[in-house]
Amino acid sequence: MLNDVKWVQACRNATDWREALAIAIEPLIRHGAAQAAYLEGVIENTLAWGPYYVVAPGIALPHARPEQGAMHNQIAVTTLQQPVTFGHEECDPVWLLIALTATDANRHIATIQRISQWLGDEAFITALRHADDDSALYQLLKQSLVRSE
Repeated sequence: MLNDVKWVQACRNATDWREALAIAIEPLIRHGAAQAAYLEGVIENTLAWGPYYVVAPGIALPHARPEQGAMHNQIAVTTLQQPVTFGHEECDPVWLLIALTATDANRHIATIQRISQWLGDEAFITALRHADDDSALYQLLKQSLVRSE
């Protein structure tokens, strides 16, 4: 699922949560995992229900429903140079966004389970935060995926 550096973005700059979402979801749209409407779906859902995808301090898993534009199952990982506020009392500000698309509930759950393995490893999360370019970020993620298989 994370088989190419094109799915990662290290040290990006965003001024607010909307721009952070646009940056994080852009690889999914650019490389065909989501339709352009997918970003709008995540924004609309956020406005309706709040930042439901902010799952841990500093960490967000932005996603929308499959019918909002998911084309195939994929994740894209983005780190922000400066964290931004999403409006989540306990977990703001966010510096790591793992955007995902899933075409059905079972794939969604499987993807979340794999991501949760990462989130439970503090040393790994710290290493992600310190990756200073796309290649370094990708190598960390790739090594983690190999270890978990």
